[in-house]
Amino acid sequence: MAQKGLKNTSQFRLVYREGRREAGKKIIIYFLGTGDGGILPGFVASKKNVGNRASQRNRAKRLMREAYRSIAGRINEKNLWIVFIASFDPSETTLRQIEEDVESSLGRAGLISNGK
Repeated sequence: MAQKGLKNTSQFRLVYREGRREAGKKIIIYFLGTGDGGILPGFVASKKNVGNRASQRNRAKRLMREAYRSIAGRINEKNLWIVFIASFDPSETTLRQIEEDVESSLGRAGLISNGK
């Protein structure tokens, strides 16, 4: 069965260390081109950036996953590891705001096409 996302700490660290960074207002994105494996996303919501409650961090990750799903078909690269890091309060942020931030960040990085 194919892997659906980044799972190991070593994978996340490799993306942080060797990948490129693009920061938006609410989300920071690290990405690294890989030789194979397709597009593998990873989602991070830390206590420092999001909040102490697990429910807040889980909601932040759910919002980022849904925003990723909405633009996944438009990503130009075929083999890419992407890490999305939340830096917003999920109780004060809408899905649309997250989608716009992800789209603009990936657009600045040259990873998505303009057409919907």
